[in-house]
Amino acid sequence: MKKLSIIAIMFLVSGSILAQDAAVGPKQRRKFRMGLNVAPAVDFFTTSTDGIGGDAVRFKFGAGVMAEYAITNNYAFTFGLEWKGAGAALAYENAYYESQQQSTKGETFRLMSRNYRNDYINIPITMKLMTNEIGYFTYFAQVGADLSVLVSSKAKDTGAFLDTLGAIDPNSVEIDYHDVYSQTSFANVRLRVGAGAEWNFSGNTSLVFSVTYHHGFIDVLRDADNEDVADSEGIFYSETSNGAIDPAVSRTPFAMSANLHYVALNIGILF
Repeated sequence: MKKLSIIAIMFLVSGSILAQDAAVGPKQRRKFRMGLNVAPAVDFFTTSTDGIGGDAVRFKFGAGVMAEYAITNNYAFTFGLEWKGAGAALAYENAYYESQQQSTKGETFRLMSRNYRNDYINIPITMKLMTNEIGYFTYFAQVGADLSVLVSSKAKDTGAFLDTLGAIDPNSVEIDYHDVYSQTSFANVRLRVGAGAEWNFSGNTSLVFSVTYHHGFIDVLRDADNEDVADSEGIFYSETSNGAIDPAVSRTPFAMSANLHYVALNIGILF
């Protein structure tokens, strides 16, 4: 929080300096503006890996500060600093791991679905293409990228435990949110495209709203290796026979791959 406060102060100071160059055209658009935004979103995974599939979308939320540096009345660079809650659910086949929960520690758990809850620090950088003001409205399109750094990653699992003979319990259970940071990629880059409008309702103050699509390029999941599986920290793969697995068989690290995307409704105010 202290770091975010320092960055916000830097934005304000730079804004007061750049705002001295007050206009870039006959409509008196300020050259530098900044403000706040919120961004409810729908997140979902895509994957082409055998044994993993998208299970469910999730509604998430983001918020932060944004800034705009106008080149002309019709073109501007935008950038910002956001906290982004992210994640969705994946379905797994023939995936297992050793439970680390205190009450079930060491028991083999068959993972059927996992709901990811990630937190990112996100830096959006885009080019904004704007129309001239029409009434009180300016319409725009944006294209650029999001640079994201993972802050935390937790998962809630649904599946079933195996008995001592390796048989799968028919009753599914849930394992509450637990840390999976070591199994999640530290950073990501996403394509960001969108369109929206800006309503100038008072002087240089405008309400901005847009819809954006964010396409993740980097695999969100890290593959376990043999050491991870041996240390009971990684997911392994094993086929079943007659509804059971042999606990003594070699545990093959589960190859995991999924990309996280989302569609966001962005609502903000620029000063």
